[in-house]
Amino acid sequence: MRQVTINQIANAFIPAREITDAKLFAGREAQVKDAYYALNTDGANIAIVGGRGIGKSSLARQIINIGQGNNEILDKLNIYHDAKLDYLTIYLACGNNIKTIDDLLRRLITTKECLLDWIYDIASARKELGKFQSGLDIGVLKIGGDDSVEKTSIPSISSHEIDVIFQNIISEILKAKITKNGILIVVDEFDQIDDPSGFAKLLKSLATNTPGLKFCIVGVAQDIQYLMKEHGSTDRLFAGSVINLPSMSNPELTEIIRNAENSINDHIKFDDTATNKLIDLANGHPYIVHLIGKQALRTAYLEPRHELDENFITDTLNEIAEKEADPVLEGRYKKAVASSYQREGVLKSLVEVIQKDGEILTSDAYKVAIDYDIDNPSQYVGHLVSDEYGAELIKVRDRYYRFKDSLFTTYVKARPWLTSKK
Repeated sequence: MRQVTINQIANAFIPAREITDAKLFAGREAQVKDAYYALNTDGANIAIVGGRGIGKSSLARQIINIGQGNNEILDKLNIYHDAKLDYLTIYLACGNNIKTIDDLLRRLITTKECLLDWIYDIASARKELGKFQSGLDIGVLKIGGDDSVEKTSIPSISSHEIDVIFQNIISEILKAKITKNGILIVVDEFDQIDDPSGFAKLLKSLATNTPGLKFCIVGVAQDIQYLMKEHGSTDRLFAGSVINLPSMSNPELTEIIRNAENSINDHIKFDDTATNKLIDLANGHPYIVHLIGKQALRTAYLEPRHELDENFITDTLNEIAEKEADPVLEGRYKKAVASSYQREGVLKSLVEVIQKDGEILTSDAYKVAIDYDIDNPSQYVGHLVSDEYGAELIKVRDRYYRFKDSLFTTYVKARPWLTSKK
């Protein structure tokens, strides 16, 4: 058996960030094909929408790779291609500081990893930036909103003209013909923008005046209208290039596990029972496979152990809860439960009776709650709707509810009980 390094073990599963390496990317053939054709279609913007933890950002990273001429994922999925694309690709993950489209445009032209360096390299684009008034010290921000980096001095930008200046800068960069296909800007976590109004209007203007620019927006939403908070005008802007990312199929989730095993030369393997357990717990969410798989490999490597079964996966779940491997999900869980066996029992009961459409009929949940010896479960359903307990549950109509986040639902289902019956 070939020896592996700690680095290989640590990076076989990567829940903390998106998948950039095509060798570790699993499934999504239809969605990659749709994205590839959108990249080749004049005037087509791209939108990736779906729930949390299902791989939207990883797909966006593959789109960037394709846009840069790296066709490895196309070859892996046997998707026909006859040329390498050549886009200037920009990636920005929205953070708390991006509240409006004006904020987004400012970030794109004042961030070194976005357009700022290109603006300084192209005299005509630099001239557009130089039209503003006296300089203003701002943070040159890292991708994803890290504010703790170097400062630079750029001119101040007034809100009423930022869209015009952005368009002019894009036009000048395109005229410089740095790349053959134009500019591709990927905006991840677009749903974090509090007020995205005006984006559709901006895209319309850009489509007419700077046709070499494409946007790919990524966010948690059931459709593009919900993501952009605009209706009527969105369909044409993203015609044929909205990728509604569904939950992963069992074969796709299995591929994640096999990719991880292959990356460590099969030094540690998940047997059929462990694989099936992981898939069942993931409930279509690749993030959960990565979260549990990472902890399982770490523990197995240190023991050492070379084959894992379903009991090992069960033990791993306890470790994840104890170590708070995902502090956000664990924090939400603890807030919802708030040390109450009754509330945790109702939470678990609700998860057990989710219908295919995501809705929950409370009478079904109450039957399960009775088995947990919980009195007056309706009281605790009311708690789970309230902000005090995280508002994880949403009332749809009389007697029907749904969870606001399918990833949290999956975590509730997988996590061992926090409390015990007294």
